[in-house]
Amino acid sequence: MKTTVFLFSIFLALSANAITWKVYGPCDDKPVVQGEVAIDLAKSVGDITVQILEANKIPYIGSAEGFNSIISTPTGIDSVEVVSDTELRAYGWCYTVNGKQPAEMPHKVNFGKQTDALIWYYAYSTNKNNEWLDDYCSPAYWIKADQFCKK
Repeated sequence: MKTTVFLFSIFLALSANAITWKVYGPCDDKPVVQGEVAIDLAKSVGDITVQILEANKIPYIGSAEGFNSIISTPTGIDSVEVVSDTELRAYGWCYTVNGKQPAEMPHKVNFGKQTDALIWYYAYSTNKNNEWLDDYCSPAYWIKADQFCKK
């Protein structure tokens, strides 16, 4: 019995000391992939993200400085949605740490503790009449654009 309690205590201690991470795609408000990982707090969010993506064999294009694609999302002109003659949405990847969106690129941000939460999500920003609206980094699954979500 003591051995079981001891092993359970170790498991709880280890799981309490790992960041949680989630990746949301363009079409669903549920994570496409998620997990937990113990990290080196000296490494940046970008470095940890690369580590997570590679360890979990999640396809990506980018680096610690930023990501053009995660989970095989479109890049370039294919990541632009034409809404009308005067409106478009540009899509890309945004992230939060503990629910807050840092103003810095991921290679400039570090986690504060092992219990932090990282979320990457496919997002859009709208340009209407050649002006960017205030919807920077809105989750793409709010819109569920046909070009990404229609089967």
